[in-house]
Amino acid sequence: MTYPIIEGAEARIFLQSLATDSPIDLPSTKFVDEGQEHDWASLCADLFAKLESLSGGDPVKKRGDPRGAEFEIAAAPLIHEALPSDPALADPRFWTWMTMTFGQQLVNWRYEAKPDLANFGAGSAVENLMFRIWLRAEVSFSSELADPYELAKVGDIDFWRSHIFRQSYADARVFARALINFQFPLNNQRKARLSIDDIRALVKRLKKARTNLQFELMPSERASRFIQEEWERLAPPA
Repeated sequence: MTYPIIEGAEARIFLQSLATDSPIDLPSTKFVDEGQEHDWASLCADLFAKLESLSGGDPVKKRGDPRGAEFEIAAAPLIHEALPSDPALADPRFWTWMTMTFGQQLVNWRYEAKPDLANFGAGSAVENLMFRIWLRAEVSFSSELADPYELAKVGDIDFWRSHIFRQSYADARVFARALINFQFPLNNQRKARLSIDDIRALVKRLKKARTNLQFELMPSERASRFIQEEWERLAPPA
């Protein structure tokens, strides 16, 4: 019962070598003796065959290209459904292995303009493209909705990166879903409620409040009410 890993530092050395006249071999896969028995290689091979079919056509060339966001929205349920619940998913080195072994072409497609080594798993875990897309589905998954991935399909990439992932709301998922529902309410057809500047201001206020409150322990109704009250305190007079 093991899962495969590649160390981020080893991935970085390999990726840097690709820009030289003397590229080195892909780092050897190591294994961690935890989790359940899964055929990770077959699972990931099948998954990436599906993901690559989503990315057909020319590479995403620049920031803001809608194909990038469209791909991430479509890919989130695929990745989340394909991977079993396992300790491997909490290990950044597993995601580095998966991306380096199966996803280099896909990352290069997604970040054709200037791919960052972290997008391959050679840096901050949350910048690994595959992990970030999976986490989007994991944080927002709502079994009570007709489409449990409905919340994963709203918001642009900057919303998720700046206001969900970088706030560590993966550790407070009920609160994260309350914030997503606040900003993209069902009664407004999941359109953004606040402007970019306003949501940034609200998230800053929530970040300060978190120093004294445990968002992780808030039930859904309390989290929703708290976010609404904080916005009402912040909002300019009507």
